[in-house]
Amino acid sequence: MNLVTMPIVAILVGLFVRSRLLGAVLYLSIQAIVFTFQTLAVLLAWRAGQGVFGDATEAGVFGPAPTGIPIVFSETELWLYGLINVVILSVGVALTVGIISLRARRRTRTESTITAQPAV
Repeated sequence: MNLVTMPIVAILVGLFVRSRLLGAVLYLSIQAIVFTFQTLAVLLAWRAGQGVFGDATEAGVFGPAPTGIPIVFSETELWLYGLINVVILSVGVALTVGIISLRARRRTRTESTITAQPAV
């Protein structure tokens, strides 16, 4: 879910916000909401014993479905899930800041071209 919304949110925030700091904070705020729903969807799919992408695995998202409390899970898969999401967030922030920087550079270049032309 984060992977799908990352380019859309990053481009829209980059196009409509002028401040790099505000753009990064806004992007991270929106993605935090998306991440919450993504994590809930993955957790519920795991609890239900469903696989990823239309029952791709019989074992479920993170192995066999839990049968009781405490829930047993693979520590490695948990860290990989977090690492992948950090990478996706980092790429999104870089894309947002990059678009804002390109817009600022283009705006500066256009303004300097307009002021550099001699008056007729």
